[in-house]
Amino acid sequence: MPSPQSLRTTALIVGLIAFGAGIGAFTARYYPPAPAARIEGLMWPNPKQLGPFAAVDQDGRPFTLDRLLGKWSFLFFGYTHCPDVCPVTLSVLSQFERRLAEDKVDAPAQMVFVSVDPQRDTTVRVRDYVRYFSPGMIGVSGTEAEIQSLTSQIGIAILHYDPDPQGNYLVDHSASVFLIDTKGRLLLVFPAPQNAEAMLGRFRQALDFMKRADA
Repeated sequence: MPSPQSLRTTALIVGLIAFGAGIGAFTARYYPPAPAARIEGLMWPNPKQLGPFAAVDQDGRPFTLDRLLGKWSFLFFGYTHCPDVCPVTLSVLSQFERRLAEDKVDAPAQMVFVSVDPQRDTTVRVRDYVRYFSPGMIGVSGTEAEIQSLTSQIGIAILHYDPDPQGNYLVDHSASVFLIDTKGRLLLVFPAPQNAEAMLGRFRQALDFMKRADA
């Protein structure tokens, strides 16, 4: 026959288990878990907060972190002498920009091209380049240090090849498009090859997700 001490111990254990179950039920009811991130490329629950950086836009104005706040910014890193990836990606961003307007997506957005070839890409050259794709696209250039102040935060790997006898050279860079949210955080990555309709669908998913996460 169990002793009174063992009975009290058993009763205490049962009580603690019941209490724990009750706390778990209360937490599940009143503090539901954050929605699971099931969107390809979504940097959640730990989106990277960008810090200060300094560059210039196609009009020679400062392009800093403040220019990313309050808008959804789609950043692509490339260079104006790029023979293939850059013109294709900027064409997709131009189509995507039009689709946002056609669908009346309620989210202020901007397309941003950042040159990783400061030796050749002056503000004038970048301005003429982005305007070919879209009058509203923002072109960013600057010194090597200014560009690196942004690329290093996002983790963009850049490799400049040796020039040929005519002085021409290629630059290896990321082919992805990076979405910075309205708080200046790296939220979503669109890997190559991009498609305007697919980007639109994933952007809508991200907007819905963030509304639920912030609720």
